[in-house]
Amino acid sequence: MSGLQWFMVLFGWFSLVVFVVGAAYKAVKFSNMPLNLRWEVYPVPHEEGEKRHYGGSYMEEMDWAKKPLPSSLAGEIVEMGSEIFFLKKVRVYNPYNLWFFSMAMHWGIYLLFGWVFLLVIGAILKVDALSQITGIVGIVSFVLGAFGCLTLIIKRATNSELKLYTEPVEYFNLLLLFAIFVTGIMSWRVDPSFAGSRDYVGGAIFFNPTPVPSIVLLNFLLFEIFLIYMPFSKYLHYLAKYFNFHKSLWDDAFKQKGSPKDLKNIEQVGYTVHWAGPHASPDETWLENAQKWLLEKKEEKK
Repeated sequence: MSGLQWFMVLFGWFSLVVFVVGAAYKAVKFSNMPLNLRWEVYPVPHEEGEKRHYGGSYMEEMDWAKKPLPSSLAGEIVEMGSEIFFLKKVRVYNPYNLWFFSMAMHWGIYLLFGWVFLLVIGAILKVDALSQITGIVGIVSFVLGAFGCLTLIIKRATNSELKLYTEPVEYFNLLLLFAIFVTGIMSWRVDPSFAGSRDYVGGAIFFNPTPVPSIVLLNFLLFEIFLIYMPFSKYLHYLAKYFNFHKSLWDDAFKQKGSPKDLKNIEQVGYTVHWAGPHASPDETWLENAQKWLLEKKEEKK
């Protein structure tokens, strides 16, 4: 067994550990960040019944503060699913006609992870019946992903408005994914049954590497680099979206005195402001700035 084969086995495990630990670290960091300003935008998907559709609130009810907060998990799952799998907000609000190409890229990524998962299951359970499904998922992933990444690169590079706020890292992100999908297509051309991919995954799982085509190793090397890179890049936005939706966009719970959120608010208004503006003085707390602003408004009314 060559040193390269053992390197690829160890690097595969290393990339998985970095991905899991990095994503967990970011999740904990997100959960411990200061409270966001609430958006108070309706409708919210966890409202029950008709209110969820016309933008109503539990606060319309008599004695709403004495009743349990409404919570529709199904409504939130449907809304989240429409965003994750169909990029609803991109389709409705993006003015640059990126939805179709972004969908192709995202589904390429989803199917890429599905393909790797099927390879893992096939290697562990030795299920030959999965081979055909694995092959279909793999090639669809590579073609969709390569098309989506390439068209998004072209869109960003040729649209005069998009170019203004497209940072170099955006191109790097798309090119890294594009390289994964293209080498996937090349490995499929060399090995239409993906037998080499299954052999690599099985060898990595059981620490028993076997020779596979070089293009297969390159494909997995790029994928594993992507795993390491993901928790520390924009690609972790799928995790950040949970906190953005639940803690900002959909948070309409009333604040109860003495609750953890109330205590957190009290702590945060004691933070010092380190910037200046017409409405804010540096080196004073948020509470002091707010009280000063209220006093000035009262003086203006006199």
